[in-house]
Amino acid sequence: MRGPAGLCPAPLKGGSEVAITRFAELRKVFRGGQSELLNGVARLAIFYEDLRLEMDEFRGLHRSVIELGQPDMDHRVTYFLRRSLATLVEFRGALVVVRRTDEFKMAEPRLTALDARCIADADTFLQQNWTQIKALRNEFAGHVQASAVEFATRHLSNEVGKVAWNPNSDAWTVGVECDFAGIVLAGVISSKLQSGGDVLAELRKALEILSQGFNHAQAAMAALVHAFLWDAFGR
Repeated sequence: MRGPAGLCPAPLKGGSEVAITRFAELRKVFRGGQSELLNGVARLAIFYEDLRLEMDEFRGLHRSVIELGQPDMDHRVTYFLRRSLATLVEFRGALVVVRRTDEFKMAEPRLTALDARCIADADTFLQQNWTQIKALRNEFAGHVQASAVEFATRHLSNEVGKVAWNPNSDAWTVGVECDFAGIVLAGVISSKLQSGGDVLAELRKALEILSQGFNHAQAAMAALVHAFLWDAFGR
C-alpha cells in the first residue's frame, strides 16, 4: 500500500537509497527527559512503530480484501484493523501535543520546507478526516458488547465456522483455535452499521483511510526525526 503520489518523502540528511544506521546514548539524545518536545517525539515514535507492525500485516491482506473483494472476514484482518485505527487515533493526539509545545513553535520557522510541509500535511489530513477516523475506530475498534454478539448470532444464516484442537508441546498455548470468531465479529461490526450497511464496503473504506493516514504519519515521523533527532544520533 504505497502512499499517494506527491506525499512527502522527507528524506533524511545525507540520505539515499542506501540504508543508514546511527547509534547514540538515548539519555543524551532526549536530554534526560527535560525537553517536552523530544518527549513528545519519543511518544510519537512508539505509536509509529506500533503502526508499522500493524500495517505490515495488511500487506498480505490488502490484495484479497480490497483488490479482489473477497468476502472472507478473516479474524486477522479485523483484529489488525481495529488495532491500527486505535493507534492512528493515538498518533494524531500525540502529534497535536508536539505541535503545541513552545519548543516546536520556536523551531518551526527554521525547519526545512519539506519537513514543515510533511508535518503540516499529516496534521491537516488527520484533522480533516478526524470525524471519520473516530467513527471507524468506534465502529471497528470499540468494545465488543454482549448485545452486539447476540445480534450477530441471531442473524447467522448458512455461514460455516471452524473450531480446531491443535496441541503443540513446544507452544505456550493449549492449542484450541476458534476460527469461527471472525464470522461472529463480522456480524458484530454489521450491528453497528446503519440499516442496509455493507460490512465489506465499510472494511474497504476503513482500510483506505487507514492506509492514507499511515502514509501521512510515516512522512511526519520522518520529518520529525530529521528535524530533531538525526543529528543528535551522530554520524
